[in-house]
Amino acid sequence: MALTPKQEAFCLAYLKTGNASEAYRQAYSAKGMKPATINVKASELLTNGKVTVRLAELNQSAVTDSVMTRQRALERLSLIAETSITDILEFDQREIDGSEGPVTETIWRMKDSVEIPDVAAATIKSVTMTKFGPKIEMYDRLGAIQQLARMQGWESAQKHDHTSSDGSMSPKGKSLDDFYGDVPAQSKP
Repeated sequence: MALTPKQEAFCLAYLKTGNASEAYRQAYSAKGMKPATINVKASELLTNGKVTVRLAELNQSAVTDSVMTRQRALERLSLIAETSITDILEFDQREIDGSEGPVTETIWRMKDSVEIPDVAAATIKSVTMTKFGPKIEMYDRLGAIQQLARMQGWESAQKHDHTSSDGSMSPKGKSLDDFYGDVPAQSKP
């Protein structure tokens, strides 16, 4: 059997607030009820089998939705790799008078927040104010591309050389006999 609309509203409010009494107040007509009565009614709902099952379903769904999937990670890394600084800043050139004649200078302006697409805004790591003006740091595009390559298996196989300087695979240095050389024979392992 399905929950009543009020039981469903209670479950949703309980997940949001974490407080059964408050969830009861939000889902049911509790005006004029004593706090003790609300507490008892909320407690009864928490022991109702259907409500308990629904709360478990909602909790599982919330946990599943909050964990980043591989697909979402790939999408976020792709977004970082594809976003350009020009999605966030506007560049312009103007000519100014210099001591030796006209000089061209490049100026930039950060776009207003409504002008920056949400996907591009997500690639901004930090914006800090310095004595020279704002400093904008974006997530590393090359690093995102390298991480994508690793996750997708695009990198070629790496060769690792485990040979020693003489071409053998034997470790160089002291042997166990050298290590135990001063120990009487019957004490050696």
